[in-house]
Amino acid sequence: MNFSTGEDALKALTALGRKIDERGTEPVSLLICGGSALNISGLVARATADVDVLGGADARGELQEMPDWIFPIAHEVAEELGLEPNWLNDAAASVSVMSLPRGILSRATKRSCGRLLELAIASREDLIALKCFAALDPKVGEKHLGDLVELNPAPEEMFSAGRWLLDRPTSPQFRAAVRQLIAVLGHEAPT
Repeated sequence: MNFSTGEDALKALTALGRKIDERGTEPVSLLICGGSALNISGLVARATADVDVLGGADARGELQEMPDWIFPIAHEVAEELGLEPNWLNDAAASVSVMSLPRGILSRATKRSCGRLLELAIASREDLIALKCFAALDPKVGEKHLGDLVELNPAPEEMFSAGRWLLDRPTSPQFRAAVRQLIAVLGHEAPT
């Protein structure tokens, strides 16, 4: 089953929150991105197979890995709602090896899904930056480019995304690909 709307994703996340509440685990805040975050925020309407999690925010507001104990609970929700077993996953967390946009947690919109589960939904600015990075992937980039076209980023949003991608030591090929992507979207890359 795919999540056709933000409400579909929220139904699964609320079921997850209910199960977490029943177990009385520690509180958890999950930073979400990707198609589900776009849908929940009302920025883009498209089907998506999963909820992408960048990590869990700790009490200090710093991003940590998603806690392992959440996966078995998410599998129970999958069985109950007929979802894919990995409907909640942290595959997107691999982007954090190059560091996430500075301040991503402070810009995220918070939403409660029970007493112990809080969502931190990445902001439009950060979703655009993350989508730019994902659009560079030769295997799945086209889908992310489509999201960017639908988002129609403003010049300052693309500048911010470009700055995040280019303000690090990278290969000349990566830098050229970033500049080409920004140009395809009708903007100028930061220098």
